[in-house]
Amino acid sequence: MSKNEQGFSYIDVMIAIVILMVGILALMAGIAGGVIQSRGQQQQMIAKQVAATTMESIMSVKETDPERLGWDAVGNIGSNVVDGTPRGIFISGMQNVSPNAGADQIVGTADDTGTPMMSMQRQILIVDQCDPERPSYNCPIPGTSKVRVRSVQVIVRYFVGALAREERLTTVLTDYAVVVN
Repeated sequence: MSKNEQGFSYIDVMIAIVILMVGILALMAGIAGGVIQSRGQQQQMIAKQVAATTMESIMSVKETDPERLGWDAVGNIGSNVVDGTPRGIFISGMQNVSPNAGADQIVGTADDTGTPMMSMQRQILIVDQCDPERPSYNCPIPGTSKVRVRSVQVIVRYFVGALAREERLTTVLTDYAVVVN
């Protein structure tokens, strides 16, 4: 047998297998990263929709059924004291997101129903703001006007794998009426 007819040694085969395995593992890592990225985008889209729906619900409270709800109901539970009674209806703190509004048809209140959405939580922060032109109790120089401006922030926390992410929506609501003469 001449030297040219010997073929590959075991070492040559083992090196080729290691190089092939490194390539396969890199390909698998790329595929796994793509799947995680796709899942993350889906979760982000759902979180944005939850935040937008919640914000719409908060805005609708101000405009619909002023006898039952109205401006005084736009607040976290225990806030907006009117005649000694707290009127705020939105749950404070980070809460699990239930998919359905309860009997009051308002998202983000204590009567929301349904199986909570997996790995998704929501926080609603409603804070009275000072209007210097019409000072209320919360201004640096307190006044006697009713609070007419509130900042609203909806935070939706979701998870992509073990990584927590958040979507935030922030706005300012006012209780000013347009008077047409």
